[in-house]
Amino acid sequence: MTIPIHRLNRSDETHEGMSRRMFLMTTTMAGITTSAMLGGAAFAASNVLNETLGASLLRMVQDIYPHPDILQLSHYKAIVATVTSNAVSNSDMAKDLTEGLGKIDAKAQELFGVPYVDIENPDAREGILRHFQHASFFQGVRWTAYFGIYDNKDVWPLLGYEGSSVEHGGYIDRGFSDITFVPEGPTLEERMAEVQ
Repeated sequence: MTIPIHRLNRSDETHEGMSRRMFLMTTTMAGITTSAMLGGAAFAASNVLNETLGASLLRMVQDIYPHPDILQLSHYKAIVATVTSNAVSNSDMAKDLTEGLGKIDAKAQELFGVPYVDIENPDAREGILRHFQHASFFQGVRWTAYFGIYDNKDVWPLLGYEGSSVEHGGYIDRGFSDITFVPEGPTLEERMAEVQ
């Protein structure tokens, strides 16, 4: 039995341009990489966020993608630096971000009588963030953090991801059976004995 494989053919084999997807991915990664190299310097040097709003943004990123036993504080600070540097270059984004973080603190004060960063219960902080999860500032922070964590090759080993397997022959011989959280099943001999 043969299984047909359908491949997308390029309409023009001599095409030398860059696709929109590749352009967006390249520019996003360039921004993340640059901000990671700058570390907290961009965050400290920016005038977009005061210390209180900066702390709220850091806590927000940690609450959106909580990996307390895996990621270091420096990973989260690099994401905050990226968000802040993006806001520095865009006044509308800066306004949206500062107003959004202010609303989060206001909601925390309304519900708990303390600033957002002072709420100790992570479920309560998550509940506050859910009020704003569809807002543009929230989505901007969320996607920047997503790419800053899960598209960061320095973080992959911490999460247990070995990276692409295509160039190594695929996952069948490299990682397919590496999981440790599923109990080991019966051996082939044990299964054959049951069938007999």
